[in-house]
Amino acid sequence: MDISAIIAEFGAYYEQAGQNKARILAMLSQGEVTPGYCTPVKTDDTIYRLGKVTMGNIVQSFQIGWTPKKNAAFTPNELRLYKMKVDDEIDPDNIEDTWLGFLASAAVSRKEWPIVKYLIEHPEAGYLAAIARDMETLCYGKGVYVAPTQNVAGITQNSMNGFIIALQNGVNAETINSINIGALDKDTIFDQVELFTDGISEIYQNVNMNVFMSPKWAKYYHRDKRAQGFYSFASEAEVNKLSGKIDFTPLNVTALPSLSGTDVIFATPKANFLHLTKKGQNKNKINIEESKRSVFFMADWWEGIGFGMDAAVWTNLQPAGSGSGSAE
Repeated sequence: MDISAIIAEFGAYYEQAGQNKARILAMLSQGEVTPGYCTPVKTDDTIYRLGKVTMGNIVQSFQIGWTPKKNAAFTPNELRLYKMKVDDEIDPDNIEDTWLGFLASAAVSRKEWPIVKYLIEHPEAGYLAAIARDMETLCYGKGVYVAPTQNVAGITQNSMNGFIIALQNGVNAETINSINIGALDKDTIFDQVELFTDGISEIYQNVNMNVFMSPKWAKYYHRDKRAQGFYSFASEAEVNKLSGKIDFTPLNVTALPSLSGTDVIFATPKANFLHLTKKGQNKNKINIEESKRSVFFMADWWEGIGFGMDAAVWTNLQPAGSGSGSAE
């Protein structure tokens, strides 16, 4: 808990000058959005295994002879869950003779001091808010798993593989459908999104799906559509009610914060976009321990994200090395 700037500016002493929690400000924090577009899967497994069944063409012209085609096939798929944690500690006594002294207490147990509850529950800057922010902005989409180094705090983005890794690996292996719509351009994004939807298998074009992209590109899509004269609104309130529906389809342009900073677009049925958890309830239960005069915060759980069946996923990502549609 770094309070050096507070001490440098306000002094190493406490003086009641009307300060309270309302005077501690925080920037808005990004909450979790991606899991709401997924199908939740609670499991006790650490590797979640699935199978895909396919049936080739079986109809043939009649003849007396027995001519089986043997076209049924089963293929495996597995999604990994990653164990992650929160470790932090503070020395509450450090705030007692500072401007933040109003968050101290006369209680002997430091874990009962107001500073502890404040750090857990602050809606924008508390531990619970930070977990949601980290998962949405760094893990669900852009996560790249790296095995931890013993006794070294891990980098947040390396806690798990996100779905962009799954998309790229599937495109490289030719198990996920790649649609080349070129480098995204804010002046042509409307036409590029329509071209993308045209590349989806026709039978799936009749399925209600989200076409996910970063909030920036979702905004540019609507601006480009407006520039082409497809919108006519009587008021700004009507503009703000834009549904994102892609014309003549059941598909919707959907802004996904976990894609922020990338040019990735993808679509898949919700039933195929899986959010896996094991002991998931522990993510929002911070365990508090006290030793001597220090307070420790701990949580650990398992989480993973991916696609049940690669064949039902479409993306603008291109095979590695092609240089088109890559994450920035």
